[in-house]
Amino acid sequence: MSSLSNQKGLLPAGLSDILYPNAQTQSKIIESLLDIFSSYGYLRVKPPLVEYEETLLSDGPGEVLKDSTFRVMDPLSQKMLALRADVTAQISRIASTRLSHLSRPLRLSYSGDVLRVKGDSFNMERQKTQVGAELIGPKSEVIDAEIMLVCVKALKSINIDNLTIDINLPFLRKYLLTGISPSLKHTINQYIDIKDKQSLKKFKFENLNIISELMDVVGDHLNVIKYLQELKSKGILVDIIDHYLTVINIVRKNDKSIKLSIDPLENRGFKYHTGITFTIFSDKLKGEIAKGGSYNILTGETATGCTIYTEKVYPNLMLNLDKDLVYIPYLNMKDADKIIQKGYRIVFGSISNSEFEKEASEMNCKYIWKDNTILKLKS
Repeated sequence: MSSLSNQKGLLPAGLSDILYPNAQTQSKIIESLLDIFSSYGYLRVKPPLVEYEETLLSDGPGEVLKDSTFRVMDPLSQKMLALRADVTAQISRIASTRLSHLSRPLRLSYSGDVLRVKGDSFNMERQKTQVGAELIGPKSEVIDAEIMLVCVKALKSINIDNLTIDINLPFLRKYLLTGISPSLKHTINQYIDIKDKQSLKKFKFENLNIISELMDVVGDHLNVIKYLQELKSKGILVDIIDHYLTVINIVRKNDKSIKLSIDPLENRGFKYHTGITFTIFSDKLKGEIAKGGSYNILTGETATGCTIYTEKVYPNLMLNLDKDLVYIPYLNMKDADKIIQKGYRIVFGSISNSEFEKEASEMNCKYIWKDNTILKLKS
């Protein structure tokens, strides 16, 4: 490659071209996921890539995305625009305004690219393609469980199995640390993040014992449920634990193939959620592949959603997406239609017939169209 080509091919950090076959794989995956959401009554919407800053970053999910969001000036209105860093904020706006007249629960699905100021430690890409579903309606254990189960069903539709759902209650930190100074709260949160109970015990605050007990409530759900039931028997967080255990029970009853793990105080990546959250992993893939949870939209209604990050999925899937390619030595649309109707793809030749087999091989064709017949290309 020349130095000019090298220079022209450079892209900013965290951005990349998605080329064939990955681009086609990702496209097929997105449609497969959305088809599953549609099968369960989720209506597809498509928000714009850019909105007014004051709208996109208003109350609700958008408010906590300010530091992750790119801004540009609109030359027409002379107002600041924001490029979406997460589609969920837009679903919140749509459900609160243009679809506020529809009956609840309201089920919506979407796909689209998002752009963030920086990546994270688990995914350094700054442009990500999200596919997701949101269920807006009354707060309920059934709604929380439905989103998890439908998200799992969507992942299984693209041959991702051996799934584990890690279920969390990140809002508990804010609830249990009410009235503590910001600096102390920051320090306590750091120790919770690294599971350092010994250092945490050096501080004296009202809910230290509850937090210490919850830090032990981590791991496989069968063991953790016992701890939660003990806390409940002491009169600690009774309503929250009841909700938590009911959701877990509904998920277990509906899909016994899912592994469940519990970490109530985990809050990484859940900045705007106000209820149960979850992260989905697969033994086949590295890192988290989907996240979700409950939050409040602009009107204050409760919503529960999930987001699947397709860039974590498509490079790892060996899908047989392409039909075999047939080489036609000349341009003829009628002949091409015949071949396509037989279940193949075609490519037209561009050189003389004397060298068409060489060109067919270079274009990765398995067959040649000759004398009105599909013939296997000689290797």
